[in-house]
Amino acid sequence: MPTWHKLIIGNAISMREIEDESVHLMLTSPPYFNAPFDYKDMFKSYEEYLELIGKVAEEIYRVLKNGRVAVVNIDDMLINGEKFPIVADVTKIFQRAGFRYRDRIIWKNLMDT
Repeated sequence: MPTWHKLIIGNAISMREIEDESVHLMLTSPPYFNAPFDYKDMFKSYEEYLELIGKVAEEIYRVLKNGRVAVVNIDDMLINGEKFPIVADVTKIFQRAGFRYRDRIIWKNLMDT
């Protein structure tokens, strides 16, 4: 049975070119909040970061078909001795957008070895 797949690489904040409820799987890796290794001082505040995540969650919810899966690659951040509970906060934001929490998967990044 032939299948058809389309891979779209872009910014999850705005996906106007994608129809409502048309995506079967969404994978996103938003910037890590002010991560010193990649995104230092990108956001003025943690609240600004979470606001961005809220927009992403709403847009993903719009394009994802009912019953399908969104995968979000995130981690908590320790910045200048302060720990930011990004995983917990992003989970809550996605739930407020309409998602149901399924599972947390922890993986070992091969770049760390």
